[in-house]
Amino acid sequence: MQQPVINVLRPRNNTSKELFEYCIRYVQENHLFGVAKNHQQWAGQLFRYEPKPFVREEYMSIVKREYKNYFSKSSPYSYSFLEDKIVRDFPSVLGLSDDDDDEEEESGLDFIDDVIKVLGKEIIEQRSPDNQEFFKGENLTRLQRHGTKYVCQVTLLLKEGEEPHIQEGLPFILKVYGKKINCEVIDFDFENGTLFFSSSNFVNPASYCTVLLDSTFVLVGLRDRLQTIKGNDIDEDLPFAKFIFDDTDELTKVAHHPVPLKYKAGLDASQEEAFDAAIDNDLTFIWGPPGTGKSYTLASIIYALYKLDAGRTAVCCLSNVAVDQLLGKLIDRIQEENEVIEPGNIYRAGRSRDSRILATDYLFPNDDRSDELRNQIKKCLDKLSVFKERKKDMNEEAIALKASCGELREALKNHTEFLVSKSKIVFSTISNFVLTANLCDSTFDNLIVDEASMLAMPSLIAIGSKIKKRIIFVGDFLQLSPIALVKDEILTDSVFDMAEIDMRHTTHPALHQLLNQRRSDAKIVDLINETFYQGKLLAKKSGDKEIIKARPFPNRVIAVNPVTDGAVRFTKGGTRQNRRFADAVIGLLDEIKADGKKDFSIGIITPYKGEVSLLKWAIHDKNYPESFAKRIKVGTIHTFQGSECDVVIFDMVDCPKMENGRNSRIGRLYAGEEGERLLNVAVSRARYKLVVIGDPKYIANIPGNTLTVKTRKVFRELSRHIVYPD
Repeated sequence: MQQPVINVLRPRNNTSKELFEYCIRYVQENHLFGVAKNHQQWAGQLFRYEPKPFVREEYMSIVKREYKNYFSKSSPYSYSFLEDKIVRDFPSVLGLSDDDDDEEEESGLDFIDDVIKVLGKEIIEQRSPDNQEFFKGENLTRLQRHGTKYVCQVTLLLKEGEEPHIQEGLPFILKVYGKKINCEVIDFDFENGTLFFSSSNFVNPASYCTVLLDSTFVLVGLRDRLQTIKGNDIDEDLPFAKFIFDDTDELTKVAHHPVPLKYKAGLDASQEEAFDAAIDNDLTFIWGPPGTGKSYTLASIIYALYKLDAGRTAVCCLSNVAVDQLLGKLIDRIQEENEVIEPGNIYRAGRSRDSRILATDYLFPNDDRSDELRNQIKKCLDKLSVFKERKKDMNEEAIALKASCGELREALKNHTEFLVSKSKIVFSTISNFVLTANLCDSTFDNLIVDEASMLAMPSLIAIGSKIKKRIIFVGDFLQLSPIALVKDEILTDSVFDMAEIDMRHTTHPALHQLLNQRRSDAKIVDLINETFYQGKLLAKKSGDKEIIKARPFPNRVIAVNPVTDGAVRFTKGGTRQNRRFADAVIGLLDEIKADGKKDFSIGIITPYKGEVSLLKWAIHDKNYPESFAKRIKVGTIHTFQGSECDVVIFDMVDCPKMENGRNSRIGRLYAGEEGERLLNVAVSRARYKLVVIGDPKYIANIPGNTLTVKTRKVFRELSRHIVYPD
């Protein structure tokens, strides 16, 4: 009998990438492709060099979670490595190709072709049955015809712990009677699981149907965009080309008019340095750790480019909320200067839901049709606010109003789209930029990208390939990075990674760090400063004394609310919940409501979708007054990146035991460098007070070997703030 090969080069560290590459080399050497084993068996064989059995299983869990698409489920309890996908995506790891061959240097067009191929793999993966997000529905009903569309509703049969990411305006596919119908979300009633939607196609009522959330339409549009770019020559002198030819450290000066000092009003020294670099150079990275004023700095840069007549500027963010927030900062800056803006010189592409933006006249053309549409949208929103205040169910009248709002926003978007080619500044989400032909075909002199730690190569090429003068990236490479099913650097590396910028390499000539942290109380800044930022952040804000004095935990900035009888459970949807921790969160909300001293915002953050679902149900059952409920925002840590709240309650969920009495291991979301980034985002969202729900002994010494030194250091620091009841 052939003995297993045990001298395969072991991983240098416990990052998911190192562990996975070690596993597939081992599987290849021992001819184990296609062999099915259960989790313990794989862990015991692959990581036999590790003496502790629970560590072996944790390593295997990291690999299985991060690279789940490279495994085939053979039975409810066993799985095997998928040879075809692994050979396709990791040939060099298996020694099937040699990246160091003496081949001719790859041209820019060849590289774009590689990007297109990898995008194609990602589209295939996202469309595979194992990865598609779909929901069974029942009682499909057609409510009414509204304009050119039919308004319908369906009840989604959600699994326990499922919390669909369904937002107004989201396109989806309805599968009914063997047909696929394109639809768009009007509203999702989470409490009742009712989805209201519209479609241009006639929809027959049905007892059962399927709702398919196909997010690949953005990837398909991105791939089509890259196909167009591939057919054109790439100008090697453009800033974007530096990423193709790996010379981001070769900066080119950009000629411009002298910059009056007033354009830099209010900027501190680090912000002013970043401002100057962004105006002077063709490529700039602004490293903005949490709360260091990147939005204010960006607004000043955008305003200066406008006033200096530095050409047309495109400003891109990941989400509509982020676009509206940054545009709001620019509006503030314009008001500070009492600037008169010619209507249409600044354009918000897409459909904004921000009432302030809709009310800002110079963002729209000065014509009767634009005024009429904006007034109609305002009337719809005013009527809808009455429903919310009275806590009425979303009846047909309310749904008709929401449908009207959607159609009016679309009409306003279509009516004003000609401004894309005329405006000096255009704000847009990255996906809208890619999918809107007028934006893609426009030529801009400057590009600004916010939250650039999430920007991968395909999107960079799509939005940056025609930028003439400047590209300015703003973000924090220590926060969340791009997410993809296909683990290829083309999809998973951010623009910071492409430029080889990380904590070991912060001397890149295009990198400028913002240093002064003005968002959070100094004690909150201390949690992340030494551990993640080498002590470079300077805390400039004292906490709001009224909020710190208020409950919960009066006179404390950081507090760990100890819950020693919690238990983790896995839902049918495969996510985690902890009922006792959720009860503790509700207890804190009751305290805040009873205190009633100050109207501050409250963020409830947790790593797991299942706990978000549990918390939303618990808050719904409390039936808090609308004035209090609207102050509360609940979401996963991923959804909170870029946001902030006065008080943040961080529900860890994980604790020492399961509901079935077995020992519980820390969730894989906390593991490795991604776990560091997740924790960094979680604890840095709070302005004045951070409360952590957790088991005190567990926080002080979390078992296992998957957490990094930095993650453990933050948890140990938190354990110093445990507050036991009197």
